[in-house]
Amino acid sequence: MTHPNDTTSLLQSPQAAESIHTYATIEQHTEESGHVTRTAVIKQRWLWQSRSYVWSLATLILLFVVFTSLEFVILKFNLPDINPDDRDAIKFPRSFKELTRLNQVLSVYIDTHFINVYTTFFITYIYLQSFSIPGSMWLSILGGALFNFWLALFTVSLCSAIGAAVAYAISGSLASVAVMRLIGHRIAKWQEQLVRHRQHMFNYIIVLRIAPFPPNWTVNLGAPHLAVPIGAFFWGTFFGVAAPSFIHVQAGAALDRLSSSDELKLLTPTNILCLVAVAVVALIPVLVRRRYSIVK
Repeated sequence: MTHPNDTTSLLQSPQAAESIHTYATIEQHTEESGHVTRTAVIKQRWLWQSRSYVWSLATLILLFVVFTSLEFVILKFNLPDINPDDRDAIKFPRSFKELTRLNQVLSVYIDTHFINVYTTFFITYIYLQSFSIPGSMWLSILGGALFNFWLALFTVSLCSAIGAAVAYAISGSLASVAVMRLIGHRIAKWQEQLVRHRQHMFNYIIVLRIAPFPPNWTVNLGAPHLAVPIGAFFWGTFFGVAAPSFIHVQAGAALDRLSSSDELKLLTPTNILCLVAVAVVALIPVLVRRRYSIVK
């Protein structure tokens, strides 16, 4: 029988992962009198979880197929009628050239079909984030080119938070066993540093989104299995991605003036300093709380 404190070994065991329906994480407190350590187990239940790795993996694949089909329908029918010569540009941008081409096509329709273009952008961004599909950076830059700066920044931050929450829900429920079998060892490694930041989860998520160590997809999939509160996860993501998204949207606002990918410089010294500054600001409340707890 697995001891409650053996969270890491539990995550690393495929056999144990298949039988888990309640995921727990360990939070330790040290009492002032007598230096007694008390361990609290935080549990989180989901509406439905499969015991079978095969069914869990099949559900994950099915969800991806369903979401991809819906995305195809959105791209096909929600956008206005595109000139046949421009239809090849309607795809996820993977390079600066594809991005500028897509911007040129959509800019023609943005004034007369704003709602269609905006809703397509909104849903597509959530789709990419939900399944950790590469391309969100290019889409953020595109948003800066197509929309008002602040609307684009708010939209990118909100879509990132919603998409991460969708991944959180899928990983914690329907695809739980498959996720634990496939990346349980990565989640276990993250658990070791997560315990130290349990009391400052909102600030910790913000810093993780600015400097993604571990990667964002690991955070999205692993968070429900380590009982990261959905509120701190959602809002930490919303505010955390705002800083790098600010840079991407700002680059998009100047996209029409760029002529080559060499001119698209995102990680300038100024931008890096801004990201570091935001991370430091997010850590200030943590440092203040720790100082006062030591004083007490």
